[in-house]
Amino acid sequence: MISLRFPDIRLTTGRLFTGEDFDAFLVSELSLSTLCTFRIDGHIPENYFDKEEREALPDPDLISWRQLRPLVYQLIRGRRLPGQFKIVFRLAGHNVEKFLSQTGLSYRPEDIGGLFLNLHYSTQTLSCSTGTSLNVFDLSKNLDHEWDRMVQSFFRQRQIPFEQDR
Repeated sequence: MISLRFPDIRLTTGRLFTGEDFDAFLVSELSLSTLCTFRIDGHIPENYFDKEEREALPDPDLISWRQLRPLVYQLIRGRRLPGQFKIVFRLAGHNVEKFLSQTGLSYRPEDIGGLFLNLHYSTQTLSCSTGTSLNVFDLSKNLDHEWDRMVQSFFRQRQIPFEQDR
């Protein structure tokens, strides 16, 4: 697990709320304080979509940031900055498979409980931390290290400047 800070908050939040950079992620949960506090559970109720609609989703259980972003943007739009927000992103299943293939890790996709990117804004500081969850027992930290590298590469490719917390 690593912790990163974003010195250019305006650029990073612009990419987050109006760009497509984070659209491939799923949203596990979100909290946002503006006029009041909003809490969003990203889990999609099983009976909300019919079978065909559900199969067309990137993930049948969690909403994608692409789907949720316009709603969140409407909540934060205005003259005042949010007091705080926290978004727990999760890598979608098909991207977990790509990640495992690219890194050469020996896990099966079903061994991975989740690869997480946690964004947090408060008191004019924007930061993120990484997290992993395994469904199998493993003492090595290989998954953690590779995910940390992948997240840093994600920000570099998108030219989003960051600093690593020590």
